[in-house]
Amino acid sequence: MKTDLLIVGGDGDLALRKLYPSLYYLELNNCMPENIRIIGMARTGQTQEVFHDKIKTWLKKGIDAEFYSEEMWETFSSKIQFVQGDASNAEALAKARDQFYDANNQLIVYLAIPPMIFGKACKSLEECGMVQDSTRLIVEKPLGDSRESFLAINEELSSTFTERQLFRIDHYLGKETVQNLLALRFANDIFEPLWNSKYIDHIQIAVTETVGVGNRWAFYNETGATRDMMQNHLIQVLCLMAMEPPAKLEADAVRQEKLKVLNCLRLIPEDEVEELTVRGQYARGKVGGQEVPGYLEEESEKYEIDPNSQTETYVAVKAEIQNYRWSGVPIYMRTGKRLNTRHSEIVIQFKQSSHTIFDQNHRDHKANRLIIRLQPDEGMRLRVMNKVSGLDAGIPLEAGCLNMWFADHNPKPKHDAYTRLLLDVIRDDQTLFVSAAEVEAAWKWVDQIFAGWKSTGMKAEQYPAGSTGPSSSDALMAKDGREWHETQDRE
Repeated sequence: MKTDLLIVGGDGDLALRKLYPSLYYLELNNCMPENIRIIGMARTGQTQEVFHDKIKTWLKKGIDAEFYSEEMWETFSSKIQFVQGDASNAEALAKARDQFYDANNQLIVYLAIPPMIFGKACKSLEECGMVQDSTRLIVEKPLGDSRESFLAINEELSSTFTERQLFRIDHYLGKETVQNLLALRFANDIFEPLWNSKYIDHIQIAVTETVGVGNRWAFYNETGATRDMMQNHLIQVLCLMAMEPPAKLEADAVRQEKLKVLNCLRLIPEDEVEELTVRGQYARGKVGGQEVPGYLEEESEKYEIDPNSQTETYVAVKAEIQNYRWSGVPIYMRTGKRLNTRHSEIVIQFKQSSHTIFDQNHRDHKANRLIIRLQPDEGMRLRVMNKVSGLDAGIPLEAGCLNMWFADHNPKPKHDAYTRLLLDVIRDDQTLFVSAAEVEAAWKWVDQIFAGWKSTGMKAEQYPAGSTGPSSSDALMAKDGREWHETQDRE
């Protein structure tokens, strides 16, 4: 069966910046289905030539220059068609349908449009006779701004498509290092006996950025760091890190184990929200030696800045998974913008024995720590103690690292996160996609935090751009006798 990929919002920011470059990588890797047609649908009228020129411009920005060639572009672009139409209007979609739709082909639809019109687009597709059992639908986050709004959106999607046909994309799950969590956990027997509360002191999950909100202020002000990053990316990473071994490496089994983690994630009571969470907002400061404005000082002709906005650009949470494996292990998660470094990583801090034979070095004896770097410089390192070389009395110790950097062992990847996820949709594999139950459970946990902030009147704490974040974030760790791991490149 031939495949058609319909991208609704085909000349929008998401499609141009992410989707077409990722599809080009599929072509480069010889993974593109034979005779596939990629149909970019947009409301704006334009010629096929103009449409291709747009894609080519963004493609060159979005991929490594060494992977681009005119010959490959010609092969790739020959599969791309432009169709003018409004997918949320059945009558307009019917006209576009007559130009490209073939009922004998398998249809994949990517809704690269705002969630508020997902339902209208789905109804139009159904009314135009374009929904069959083999049809697959890809939807992009954000999927609502609360559990209630997600359920409303999901009801609209579910009225046309079954759960088996829905692919809710979270590009973090397409990252090689995130997928490698499954390999690390379940393909290395050395870790499994230690992967529990008996041996692990605490866990840190961090996603930090040096950039500000830029021209996304209006969108970001309605979203914030908690909804934009914590509710999906960080929680999904947490699930893969903490879940039990699935019965099989297949979609249903993996999703069931992730859902169990989410259902055991302790809801933060309103009277504990000030103790267990931090919300911050970046102020003016310096990033990379350059003066940058604060969140409330950003400028744009497109929107008006709300000088009283309490939208958080930084959030930190102390969480706990209340199950047999993890109860008692604090999990510290943080994410923020305009910080001093850009990195994503997981830190597994192992417990340290209370007894040591190295008495004279006890203060320098550091606990073992596994650091899984998701970006940049993807890889892993394990902190271990070893003897200082020399003739000193006794056995003086120093901390060292066993390093494994993926770039040192693998060729430069000819794909990105979206490439892997788009290929999995074509393969009809939902393993790296999020189920409705997972999204609902994640929103339930996040909604409780927002309810606590509202009831306590907890405001966003200002922190200087280019810093490590709000001072109360350091205090969140310090009161437990711990501190955030501040990464250094290839330390």
